Amino acid sequence: MLKSWYRHLGHVILTHRTVLLLNLAVILPFTLLTGYIKLSTLLNGYSAGRTLRRSAGIELLITLFSEPYTIPYEGILTEISEIIWCFPIALCFFTASVLCHKKLRQYLVCLSILLTLLLIDDAFRITLILYFLLDVPKMVTYGLYVGIGVAIATYFHRTILQTPYRWLLLATGLMAISAIADFVPVPGIGTPIMLEDGTKLLGLVNLTIYVWRLAQSSLRAFSQNATS
Repeated sequence: MLKSWYRHLGHVILTHRTVLLLNLAVILPFTLLTGYIKLSTLLNGYSAGRTLRRSAGIELLITLFSEPYTIPYEGILTEISEIIWCFPIALCFFTASVLCHKKLRQYLVCLSILLTLLLIDDAFRITLILYFLLDVPKMVTYGLYVGIGVAIATYFHRTILQTPYRWLLLATGLMAISAIADFVPVPGIGTPIMLEDGTKLLGLVNLTIYVWRLAQSSLRAFSQNATS
């Protein structure tokens, strides 16, 4: 009976390992954070009224989940940009998971990995942290992303030409303008922000359109092949 139960459990884990890993990726950090809070409160001790003498780890938890706004619309366009980042990434991963075309699958996976790196950098300000804390020039991290993008474009250029690449070129051009505006001093009051953040938002919209049309045509072709 016990052996059968273990066999069934092993089958469930193997079948749903991706789902389990994704859940563990969330559960494990929270478990470690909870353990840290418990340990810090024990080390700091309690007062007679059973309240914390010092906030210790609880203050860290509150800080991690605090809302970064003093007014409702503060940073709303930045947050919208980060949400839009998620659309092409999700579409790439999903389309790659169901297609049989090996080269196109590889291209979508590589593209989604690059977009994920850019989203993480944009959301957690990795480039700015490296620049201000470790004196790593922005050109280094930007050059790294450009190098990865050029490598993907070079290796998959034939595959890309079979996709609605004009939207990709438009999105890449707008993102390039945004990156250049970060280095070149642009005169004006609102012009620098519009060139850097506005063109990035517009580029993300066109990037989403590109991936959407690519996924739509690929899945339609996959569906036709499956039914024929």
